[in-house]
Amino acid sequence: MRTQDTRRIRTRWLAALALGASLGVLAAVGPAESPEVGSAVAVTAEAQELPGFEYYRENIEPIFMRPRGYPNRGEDAACVMCHVWQTNLRFALEDMTETQNGWSWTEVQSRANYEVVTQLVDASDPASSKLLQKPLAPTAGGEDHTGGTFWESTDDAEYQVALEWIVMLSAVEFTPPPTPALDFEFFRTCVQQVFASPRYGQLPCTECHSGGSAGFAPAPANGTSWTEAEARRGFEVIQRLIVPGNPERSRFMLKPLHNESGGSYTHNGVRRWQSQNDPEWQVLAEWIRGERTGSSCSAA
Repeated sequence: MRTQDTRRIRTRWLAALALGASLGVLAAVGPAESPEVGSAVAVTAEAQELPGFEYYRENIEPIFMRPRGYPNRGEDAACVMCHVWQTNLRFALEDMTETQNGWSWTEVQSRANYEVVTQLVDASDPASSKLLQKPLAPTAGGEDHTGGTFWESTDDAEYQVALEWIVMLSAVEFTPPPTPALDFEFFRTCVQQVFASPRYGQLPCTECHSGGSAGFAPAPANGTSWTEAEARRGFEVIQRLIVPGNPERSRFMLKPLHNESGGSYTHNGVRRWQSQNDPEWQVLAEWIRGERTGSSCSAA
């Protein structure tokens, strides 16, 4: 996607959200009443076969459109500002459709969104669902979120609406499979070598990733090698940038990958890998899938 296209999409979202606010399409927080037959939110028989779809479409999707300044949370952008145009994200929503009444998702688009969003829920342990954890403040038990904190506590009305939806889903159908654990020994022995070994005259990862929320490569205090404490700190941070078992959705793997080969559209740093066929990329992908442990770093 070209820069011009990205700017166009961003502008369109801002216009859509402004229009939505002016027309009052952003509903008040809280579960809505069930739609009547023939209403704008009524769904086809095919969609009704999806568990909790009507509730999802009427109560969950409006949360994604709502500017994060609502209610009284500053001027942060709506979820769609990142989770539509950044299509490499695990939580990637469909582009919206312009109608006479403003911007919205068609039923077909909502079904596609539903398939994505339900991958972020755990009906056997609703509170652990990524859909709830990411927007929730870490002080309230949530996880770090590049987009910021939207819910200061689990008492937030939006949180409760989303929780109610997850609770109504079947634990048999909506419990994610176990994810592989990342091996610390392989990280310390092999992954950290990547941070300290720049390619093509590029800057090392430690130049930009020594601290902060993306500080997975803290510069060694002694200037040459990481202590175990430093390695543990980097290991803790890098796990926030990885989807265990899924390197194709892990930001750690996508940011340095050339965008024409499936990498992120934006990266303030370098493109270390020109394609996913790069042996180094493949080795790291095996680690993320749980196929690499110990101290052997060589490609198969």
